[in-house]
Amino acid sequence: MRQTVAGEQKPHLVEGNGLPLAQFAATRKSIALSSSLIWGEHCSECAMPTCYGTCAFYTPRRDLKCRRFDKGIEDVRVRGAPGELGLRVSFRKWGKLEAEMRPAAVTRQRGLALRLGETVVNEFLAVAPLPHRLHDGVAIAWTRAKTKVASAGSSAATFDAFLIEGFSETGVDCTFTLTVKPKTSTGRYFQRHFTMKPGYNRIEFAAADIRAVVDLDNRVLVQVEPVETLPDNAFIFTVLEFVAFAGSHEAPTAAPTAPAIEAAVPKPAAKVKCVVWDLDNTLWRGTLIEDGFENLSLNADAVAAIKELDQRGVLHSIASKNNPDEALDALKRFGLGEYFLAPQIGWDPKSGAIAEIARRLNINKNTFVFIDDQAFERAEVSSAHPDIRVLDDSRIGELAQMPELDLPVTEEARNRRQMYQVEEMRDSAFREADSSFLDFLRSCEISLTISSLAEANLARVFELSQRTNQLNYAGRASTRKDVEDLLHGHGSGKEGLVLSCADKFGDYGIIGFAIVDVERFHVENFFMSCRVQHKKVDHAFFAWLIERAMARGQNVVSTVFHFSGRNQSAQQVLEEMKFAPAGDDEIFVSPRLGELPERDIVAVIDCTRAETEAEALPLMEN
Repeated sequence: MRQTVAGEQKPHLVEGNGLPLAQFAATRKSIALSSSLIWGEHCSECAMPTCYGTCAFYTPRRDLKCRRFDKGIEDVRVRGAPGELGLRVSFRKWGKLEAEMRPAAVTRQRGLALRLGETVVNEFLAVAPLPHRLHDGVAIAWTRAKTKVASAGSSAATFDAFLIEGFSETGVDCTFTLTVKPKTSTGRYFQRHFTMKPGYNRIEFAAADIRAVVDLDNRVLVQVEPVETLPDNAFIFTVLEFVAFAGSHEAPTAAPTAPAIEAAVPKPAAKVKCVVWDLDNTLWRGTLIEDGFENLSLNADAVAAIKELDQRGVLHSIASKNNPDEALDALKRFGLGEYFLAPQIGWDPKSGAIAEIARRLNINKNTFVFIDDQAFERAEVSSAHPDIRVLDDSRIGELAQMPELDLPVTEEARNRRQMYQVEEMRDSAFREADSSFLDFLRSCEISLTISSLAEANLARVFELSQRTNQLNYAGRASTRKDVEDLLHGHGSGKEGLVLSCADKFGDYGIIGFAIVDVERFHVENFFMSCRVQHKKVDHAFFAWLIERAMARGQNVVSTVFHFSGRNQSAQQVLEEMKFAPAGDDEIFVSPRLGELPERDIVAVIDCTRAETEAEALPLMEN
């Protein structure tokens, strides 16, 4: 079933010929209980209502919510046949199906009653001479009512599977992600890929596998979205539900064998942070070990891409099968050695080299692009790391124009490589130090400078928002409008705080940002670069904020934490700092200042007060 939207009641009629109606009927007959999920159209990048004024893809439907499907979610009926066949959708960019409810087991009779009620309400809305606002009110009220009825069935423990059955009108294979996660957003979630092939499709995911990680007896989010932006597309879903089969778990004999369930595979990140290069016949023409350095020639397109992307803050590394000393010497003689961080050169599989680069740089490998001229090497990396973009050498000339590498050029971006090189010095110093990690951190003389948002740092704050996933408490990127509104005083009672960091080895630059409701001392968004992860910078910031709250008679502060699937590091930091969940599932409350651990390792410099000189502030005990 779908959410009811006033003005969208007319069903989509299809001809029966060409559709596997017998298979659809056999599937329905085999289902004893189903969940009757109420599907709505949503956006995978949603930041409403802010995005309504900032997103170029915003297309209002009648109720002013964003239209992410061509013609919305349409009821499908076969011309001349009674009853509803299913739902038809055409995904636009970022469009996804989403249902939010307790997926209770609903009998066939209750499901028929819900569909009958849907027909009555739709026909009433189609002819009733009501004002637009009242039309919309009736549609919303009915959606809530049918969600309540559908959620009131028996326990989800009776389900055998989550079943996807339908018909693809699209002429190519289309891959989707199914996600089931708790509405609380802080628990584990279930995620799998599946492929809709042209024509009939039937895919099952065992309900027991989903129940193993998600409590289906509470409210959950169920999402279906394309892995990539699809070309012209249309899909009829006849079943998109948790189901219990009558008699046995066997599929109806009329249906083809279900495709094998695919393993959960995270997709590549939206933006690339690191390009990993092969050397022979990729970065240069020729083979070093066979031809010798004198007979090699640099790939001019590769050199141009390396230098251009370096200015945008994209990092570069090497995964090459070569003799390490000879290859590093060749890079130095070509004048390129300084551009590559944590190069992995040897004779082991390149998938292992990439994993080591990701570990050394402390960034997710799904932000990598790997370039190699050999099909075998590309396949080996793809097999081990399916979340990495893999390109052959013929596409080197396209790199600077790729959307995932379209990053703003800022002072921070230009210096990013040098910052990582300084970080390598820090790591080397720690490995050589005969002390505990905390003692080593104290010896580094780390300082955190907290400043007010200003025009001079706005571009860097926005860039950091787009790049930061692991230590992003709200689990989303702030829009440029969010940041600009704070700067210009449009966020009533809110303050933008910019975090910069340095130590005895060098300057990290701007590494974090917080949006704080200064009346309640509530952090609405907080994100930090992974460059300072585990260095207790976040501990120092929250200690400073608690101290500020204490001056106003408040002993604790609170923060939003929304689990995004990629910000588990932020959740771990909250636990380390002894934050506790509040009544709201996404609000966490700090301990008192004296109970906040490891708050004194990083010195805090408060530059938020324009009338005073920057000064190091000792933290007061509670």
